[in-house]
Amino acid sequence: MEVILSEKCLSDFIKLIHELTGITIAPNRSSMVEGRIRKRVFALKLANYEAYLKFVKEDKVEQVSFIDLITTNETYFYRTPRIWDYIEKKLLPAWLESHPKAVFTAWSAAASSGEEAHTLGVLCQAFKEKHPSFLYQITGTDISNEMVGLCQLGHYSGRAIDSFKKTRPELFKKHLKHVEAETFEVSPEIKTRIKFQQHNLFKALPGKEKFDLVLIRNVLIYFKGSDQEKVISLIESKLAADGVMIIGESESLSHINTNFKSVEPLVYMQNSSLREVKKAS
Repeated sequence: MEVILSEKCLSDFIKLIHELTGITIAPNRSSMVEGRIRKRVFALKLANYEAYLKFVKEDKVEQVSFIDLITTNETYFYRTPRIWDYIEKKLLPAWLESHPKAVFTAWSAAASSGEEAHTLGVLCQAFKEKHPSFLYQITGTDISNEMVGLCQLGHYSGRAIDSFKKTRPELFKKHLKHVEAETFEVSPEIKTRIKFQQHNLFKALPGKEKFDLVLIRNVLIYFKGSDQEKVISLIESKLAADGVMIIGESESLSHINTNFKSVEPLVYMQNSSLREVKKAS
């Protein structure tokens, strides 16, 4: 017997997704949601979608699987070369000059399967080899426990590494090592300086650490305007006073209220004058 997903049930699932993740599902992506939920309903041998909705709401363990099921994760090494060139040629040299004895800290705030954090690790390690006093630590987070597991494993092949392999062959050869066949991982020197953990961007990241760089790329598009403001506000609370935030190529902060100003395409810093005005008001 065919199982039908009613409009009300689909709407309830979309509301639950927002409640659990902050992500707003656009109407043109409802078929994606239905397709992914259908697989889980059949896997659990449930009678209908309503039974699965009730199960997800009541079972915390299933909520983890549900989040893994719904969230979209697609990334690869050296995505958007412009921002990596900025980090390599401008940000790191300027940061080291003004923070000669500190540790450079970075946060990949929607790490997906880890390619972004590991790309940054490669660039930081290459910079360290030219400037031995440079120290760095990278934190990667994702809402999906499944993705965090893949990040921690750190094994990559195929499309994930193809672009990096072609555009920066010298870095690829030096800092990525064979695991087996056509599968690679970053060198141990880099891997020990990267840690991954589960985190929901709708909540404050635990700990007192402030970051010199936050990468929050290609995830804001899944949030509506007011929720984007909430996420950016939480990011701001974890950013060093002179820290840099980088967003995705299809994203902009121009339509929302934030304390950030653009310093280069996709690159933002906190606007201290705006911040002082808001404190005084």
